[in-house]
Amino acid sequence: MNTNEPVDVSLLITFHSEGALAHATLNSVERCRQYAESAGITTEYVCVLDAIDDETREVLMAHPALAGNVQIVEVTHCDLGASRNSGIQVARGTAIAILDGDDYFSTNWIERAWFSLKEYGDKAILHPEFVVNFGAHAAYCWQVDQAGQYYEKDGLLVNNFWTSWTFAKRSLYLACPYSVTRPLQTGFGYEDWHWNCESIAAGYEHRLVWGTVGFYRRKKTSLVTSTSASGAILPPTHLYARKAPSKDAQ
Repeated sequence: MNTNEPVDVSLLITFHSEGALAHATLNSVERCRQYAESAGITTEYVCVLDAIDDETREVLMAHPALAGNVQIVEVTHCDLGASRNSGIQVARGTAIAILDGDDYFSTNWIERAWFSLKEYGDKAILHPEFVVNFGAHAAYCWQVDQAGQYYEKDGLLVNNFWTSWTFAKRSLYLACPYSVTRPLQTGFGYEDWHWNCESIAAGYEHRLVWGTVGFYRRKKTSLVTSTSASGAILPPTHLYARKAPSKDAQ
């Protein structure tokens, strides 16, 4: 069910072949949605099903969360960046939360991000403060606030500072879409890392939402591991583009 009325936040989740894991993710996002709604924030689900398998489809369609305000987008991109772009096009939210179909989030993530965006302004791209890795690899870390002391532009040459979970104005995602990589075909990968670089080059700023947590499922085989195994590299980015010398300097 969906309406044509605008909403505050579109919860954009991409699904591929998560199977039963999709159920737990929707449980987590639904807790976030209900908490945000209790604070007066209106929401919708935008579920992008990219070449989805039968098990994942069955799990999603049986979940009670999808009986509410939801848009289902069916695509066969087989590319995460392209899938997100398709969801962004149909989203009706003033802001969009980019979420993955097998991760979890602290209950306050959407509520805190919405009010933090009002504080930071329209140029802000928001991330959870803290990340807990679980599954095949257990670890935790704090993410980097671009306005803080630990941000160094050159560090993005060798490391991605942020996870794929972002929260920003829909207009920002439209102005700075994700790249289509398809590592096995092009040799380029890491669409989130590349998007982070491109968004900074475009004048946007990555900030943290203090007191929020993302739980990142680490799997033995994933898009990240297969991209690394293929030897893919980051696509060219404007963040490190060399400027042509001026005539005065020649």
